[in-house]
Amino acid sequence: MSNYVVLARRWRPRSFDTLIGQDHVTRALIHALDSGRLSHAFLFSGIRGTGKTTLARLLALCLNCEQGTTSKPCGVCGSCREIIAGNHPDVLEVDAASRTKVEQMRELLDMVGYAPTHSRFRIFILDEVHMLSVPSFNALLKTLEEPPGHVKFLFATTELRKLPATILSRCQRYELKRVSEEMLCAHMSRILEQETIPFENNALQLVATAAEGSVRDALSLLDQVISHGNGRVAFETVSQLLGLTNRESTLGIIAHLLTGDGKKLLEALALVYQNGVEPESMVRDILSALHTEVRAKVTLSDADGPGDVTPTDHWKDLVRTVSLEHLQMVYMVLNKGGQELRLTDHPWRALEMLLLRACYLAPIPDLKKLIRVLGSESGPGGGNAMPTESQGPSMPPPSQPVSAAAPLGNPLVSRNQSDPPRMEMAHFPEDWDRFIAFVGVKHRPLAMKLSTQLACLGFRCPDDQQSGRIELQWINDCFGTCEGIRKTVEDFIIQMFAVKIEIVVHAAGAVCRPETLQERDNRVQEEAMDQLERDIRAHPDLCALTTRFNAEILSIAPVEHRSLH
Repeated sequence: MSNYVVLARRWRPRSFDTLIGQDHVTRALIHALDSGRLSHAFLFSGIRGTGKTTLARLLALCLNCEQGTTSKPCGVCGSCREIIAGNHPDVLEVDAASRTKVEQMRELLDMVGYAPTHSRFRIFILDEVHMLSVPSFNALLKTLEEPPGHVKFLFATTELRKLPATILSRCQRYELKRVSEEMLCAHMSRILEQETIPFENNALQLVATAAEGSVRDALSLLDQVISHGNGRVAFETVSQLLGLTNRESTLGIIAHLLTGDGKKLLEALALVYQNGVEPESMVRDILSALHTEVRAKVTLSDADGPGDVTPTDHWKDLVRTVSLEHLQMVYMVLNKGGQELRLTDHPWRALEMLLLRACYLAPIPDLKKLIRVLGSESGPGGGNAMPTESQGPSMPPPSQPVSAAAPLGNPLVSRNQSDPPRMEMAHFPEDWDRFIAFVGVKHRPLAMKLSTQLACLGFRCPDDQQSGRIELQWINDCFGTCEGIRKTVEDFIIQMFAVKIEIVVHAAGAVCRPETLQERDNRVQEEAMDQLERDIRAHPDLCALTTRFNAEILSIAPVEHRSLH
């Protein structure tokens, strides 16, 4: 038992094929080794436990294997065994955190000039290289830029941003990614099967989630779970070890939170507290469940995951009635408050106050429904049922669905009695100016956008012989996207005229375009003002006055209209 080696060390990869989740790095290294295009310095960065030091050792194996430089070292020769054991004389692995002084770096660099004793390369592996001091980095610069041909530098760091740019520019950089939960579960499954340890898949899912993309964290936690569960990996064991709540309790707490029932919320928290759940873990579980439900609400899919209980119909109905905006607000409050739990002396009291704060948030209504209700209550015509100014042109207006039995171009489509009255196709505006005028009566914010931000390149009114077509171009896209304004105008026409028009919107660019209505109005106004100014300056009476008094006309401006009382 005293010679037991933990899973993270016993299952450390010995070849590129067994390293999981870093295919983009291993593929590049394999190609470099097979083609002989090897750099003198490699830098591996990424979060803890993703394989940085492992990759450095694998690369040392490939470089100094007695079979030759290869991407598939034998692992059985004397050189490979010594590197795996960590006692190879030509492979020096240094913890940079314990050798930060410049004197220690100079001692290390003195070894660079010596040829390897019985291997191909002398390899220096510096782990956590960002811990070196500034003088140590400066001492390393010249050697790192032009080292002898028999020297290779392999660096590993979790803090890439702390390295000087002069060091980064001298290395080939490889950034390691977080390993996905699916890969971690599959990896742990293979290990447990070979270790002949029984396990539950949903328990491995909890371990993978807690590891947050780190293979070493996952295997270390798995070792702890095996010991805690007496040689078995069970869901309940992992939940107790991590201090997690079961999903049923979490959904119940969220239900009380969303319905504003503070009394039942405190009662549910008291039961959770008796089970020894950590407050931070409680907040993480609630945030995870809210995130899952929001994604399901947006993507219109089910929100079940491994190890989750199937949500009840009551729960589904509850989430369906809560607006997306309110769910996001609750998530924001809990996410912000959850970060402060570790700073307090009484985490459970802080958790209760945090959940009560989220529980009594004023409910935020569904904006689409609110706009539809306000539009139906505003005067006859129902024009205000279109999107408000805050929605922008990218959000299509709410409209009643058109009957599938009638084509979109047919004005005799079926509609509800509550729909706004629609004009017949014969009364469709004849040009862009009249169309903007009609939109201004029905929906002023939309008319303002169309007149100020869009130029009309072509306007064809629909008739019995041909369909209608409107070709527009954005002046700029600060109010939305081309597809957004196209959909908005198309839906507005369908709602008002019961006819579908082909709408084409070009992006803002160098296309030669006509003026927008606002630009035309401004130009006409300026031309009229210029002409008026010329006429005034040329008026004989004003000329006589300026000559008689030796005066000068500085400026001419229109008189503001004031009401006389």
